[in-house]
Amino acid sequence: MSKLIITNSEFKSTLNDRIGFGLKLIEKINSKNCDFETLNREMNRWDDYNKEFLKQSFDNLKNEYLNSYSGAGLTYFGDIMRSKQGDPHLTLRNLLEDKIDNLSNLENKANLLKTQISKKVTDNHILSKHEVFIVHGHDNEAKIEAARFVDKLGFKPIILHEQASSGRTIIEKIERYSDVGFGIVLYTPCDIGSVQKENLKLKNRARQNVVFEHGFLIGKIGRHNVCALVKSDIETPNDISGVVYITMDSGSGWQLQLAKEMKKAGYDVDLNKL
Repeated sequence: MSKLIITNSEFKSTLNDRIGFGLKLIEKINSKNCDFETLNREMNRWDDYNKEFLKQSFDNLKNEYLNSYSGAGLTYFGDIMRSKQGDPHLTLRNLLEDKIDNLSNLENKANLLKTQISKKVTDNHILSKHEVFIVHGHDNEAKIEAARFVDKLGFKPIILHEQASSGRTIIEKIERYSDVGFGIVLYTPCDIGSVQKENLKLKNRARQNVVFEHGFLIGKIGRHNVCALVKSDIETPNDISGVVYITMDSGSGWQLQLAKEMKKAGYDVDLNKL
């Protein structure tokens, strides 16, 4: 049985939003103010997002809930592709209703699904949706740029060395200040290294603490709520599947991608602030 890698409440909330979008599409179909091609494109975008959400929300990318949703309305889908007989708008509506019904059934039992998120986090800690934990190496410019981005969106960037130690060890500080709903990990070329048998092929790497804290955050708040920003040509861990990597280019394209990931994690992000 596949397990959630986000909290049950986050999963249920997103399902509710997706059902709402689907119902609005049905309203458009019923109004008959949009042509079929436009409606079909909107439905495909809605459907594609739902599939990606179900894929990324569980520890198994090919989980049974994704398979169930993907199979919903298959008979209707075939009719839509032919669409030369009958009413294509009616067929599209039937497909949407079947997909929505599948999501609604899943929403109804969302609280019963097993999750990998630690009970210590979900029960005893409130994960702040107003703060963002930033993991960084020695690239001060990248750290400042990421912090300014978070601040610009109206959230508080949490940078570990800026927080009071109060006699805590480093790992205790990480545990204390990482009660957040989202983490940004900066993979910057601060170190170099290679596998032992390829000692002449040195590659840029992030600091070891960056890789460690990345894994820590994934374990604590779920990989769905952690995003890695990759700067320059750098080697990244290749044994962690499903991790989101965004290229931190010289432009601002990474900011929009990162803002969307934060929004998916439940943050109240205003994209107009970018």
